[in-house]
Amino acid sequence: MKEDLYSIGQASKICDVSQRMLRYYEEIGLIAPDYIAASSRFRYYAVQTMQQVQNIRYLIDQGFNLEEIKEVLAENDLHCLQEHFLKKIRKAQDDVEYYCQRLDCVQAWYALLVEGCVVYDHQNRAVNIRYMPKARFFCYKRQRQPGEEDPVAHLETEAFTLTKHNGHSMVDMGGAFHVLYDSYQERIDDTYSNMTLVQEMFPNSKSNDHTIEFGDFLAVCAYHIGSLNSVRDTYERMLLWAREHRFRLRGDCFERHVLDVYSIANEEQFVTEILLPVEENTEGIALVQGSRN
Repeated sequence: MKEDLYSIGQASKICDVSQRMLRYYEEIGLIAPDYIAASSRFRYYAVQTMQQVQNIRYLIDQGFNLEEIKEVLAENDLHCLQEHFLKKIRKAQDDVEYYCQRLDCVQAWYALLVEGCVVYDHQNRAVNIRYMPKARFFCYKRQRQPGEEDPVAHLETEAFTLTKHNGHSMVDMGGAFHVLYDSYQERIDDTYSNMTLVQEMFPNSKSNDHTIEFGDFLAVCAYHIGSLNSVRDTYERMLLWAREHRFRLRGDCFERHVLDVYSIANEEQFVTEILLPVEENTEGIALVQGSRN
């Protein structure tokens, strides 16, 4: 046996790889022992083989799986070798995009928790006016069925199923979902038929199916705290405020779910922002908003 060969135990320590893993690399054809003792069947490795082991570890650190590593190590064409790395680069770029969206989604949810907590802690029910900027939203429309209990729950469930069928994932959109009603009076009287769920899409979402441009209007707004079974009182306060401040309402309304069953089980802590769009020229506001973006 040559002096420049190392036992499997020595190679394991030098390469910081278990003996079991070295044997596994042999089994799948990534490395081969340079010498096997005839009597003891002990394995011995040359420095070049240990370099191969370190190369394998390096490729693992770069995200290659063992099957891909086997292909890379066996490749003798430089152009083909570039393709292997380009595939890995594209995969890494997709992963980065996914986790950036995932971070955005979690941060958007956290922002809702912070917003809802402040509203609930201070019992903020004040009515005011705010601008709703234009953005791209996922959109799902549904008709309420006669005698149906909790139509909003049906709307959410069907919308979620649709997103899975049309290439969206939960990280394509984030933040609060909004339920739109054609008439605030029908919503107050609980006589509405049409419902629309919208939720803001992330800018780099790859699907435009079932999406709309939504926003660019002023709205009378107020937070409703607690179950939506008592939402009539909040609407009536908002309508009175709109009349007193001479705002002309469009007639539709929507409810922005800040804290709901997805965040907290206690209905008393639910927070919903009610918005009543008004007929007001928003060209100047949109121009200012656009210059800031």
